Amino acid sequence: MFLFGRKKLGEEDRVDLIEYLREVLPLMDTLKSEYEQWMTRATEDGKHLTLEKDADGQHAAVYLWRVADPASDFVQHDPVKSAKKFYEAYSLCLEARGAAADRFKEAADLALVKEPGPVVVEANAKLVEGEKQMVKATDALHELEALLANK
Repeated sequence: MFLFGRKKLGEEDRVDLIEYLREVLPLMDTLKSEYEQWMTRATEDGKHLTLEKDADGQHAAVYLWRVADPASDFVQHDPVKSAKKFYEAYSLCLEARGAAADRFKEAADLALVKEPGPVVVEANAKLVEGEKQMVKATDALHELEALLANK
């Protein structure tokens, strides 16, 4: 069923979507908070990781440790049909952010042995990838909110 170019949810699908969002949005809030804390501690500008701000990679390691459970809970929570686009984009965002933290920690660990610059560049590229996926996830979430608004 369509309403002015937008799909309209049946009542059962609406209830399923509301329940799904009720379960995953608190996880997203936690994950967002942890990411923001990491960026505050490990970057000058909130976007680019630097060894000057996190010389031993401990902020990256703490981020990985603190998001492990909520990220796992999110990706293991099967989405309802209408939320698949949102789920895929946000899962890819989490994956990219995790890879960025992992690569950055690796760069910090190896800094005394080899030039860490290229690995830090890779980590920052993963952050950019994560942000692109976050934009897609946010757009998809807005679409879901619009679906719920169409009764």
